[in-house]
Amino acid sequence: MQIIVGTDGSPAARVACDLVAERDWPAGTHVVVLTAASPMVDLSGIAPPAGARAGTDLEAARAIAEAAAEGLRARGLSVEADVGIGDPASLLITSARERLADLIVVGHRGRGPVASAVLGSVSAYLVDHAPCPVLVARGPTISRMLLATDGTQSSMAIPRVLHAWGAAFRGLPVEVLCVAQRDEFVTPWAGEPDEDAVIAEHVRIAEHVADEMVELGWTAAAVVRSGEPAREIVRAGDEWRADLIVTGSRGIGPLRRIVAGSVGHDVLLHAHSSVLVVRGLVPARIRTPAFAPGAVGVA
Repeated sequence: MQIIVGTDGSPAARVACDLVAERDWPAGTHVVVLTAASPMVDLSGIAPPAGARAGTDLEAARAIAEAAAEGLRARGLSVEADVGIGDPASLLITSARERLADLIVVGHRGRGPVASAVLGSVSAYLVDHAPCPVLVARGPTISRMLLATDGTQSSMAIPRVLHAWGAAFRGLPVEVLCVAQRDEFVTPWAGEPDEDAVIAEHVRIAEHVADEMVELGWTAAAVVRSGEPAREIVRAGDEWRADLIVTGSRGIGPLRRIVAGSVGHDVLLHAHSSVLVVRGLVPARIRTPAFAPGAVGVA
């Protein structure tokens, strides 16, 4: 397994490293700790620096990357320290593509949804554009998982992806949530909306995913809610006391994202827990399922 951890030496980045160190990744997992060095310019804003100024910035970035790498090596992981020059989010995405990464892990600075919308956020940009799953760490440990699914390909792949990552998230109690959007009940061309049929379909999706999680070794319960998906996912996470929310990403384009938003992006901005967004067509290397008893119910 290939994991890329973004770090800048901040407390949030240290939380991300602590979370990676705390999980039990598959044998042979390789971690790349990546730090971005800022491309300094002269007063004209045109020419890049030369000599000592540029060297000092790179040396500081290397020191940050190596310090984080040493902490992970102390936990028995195979770790490589790397430094790039430029925008952190772009560097992480490029590195993930070149290395065929299975996962990107970053910390969350908690600037809040308004500041993130105005100033931009590395974690938010990754959730919208990364070629692989993105784990945004808000805490160094995980004990309870909320898995949000909506029947789309990325969300239905979540059980197989988590299973392919070995024991990293195994053993956590799981609540599988499927949210029926209010606008799904509005079908004027078909007469009166059949709310019962809509809810029944979401129950079927939640139970299917919960059943698969049980077959793969988790204890899981299925839950269905109605309302705005991101808001209900965050609420359910708080009520379940989850310290990890896992959701898919529909990979919608930038224009629709501006109008309708991305569920994964909105969950990231508002959740109080770590968030794992499983993006796109994720290659999950399936191992033999480890069957374990579990309970499935609908609340």
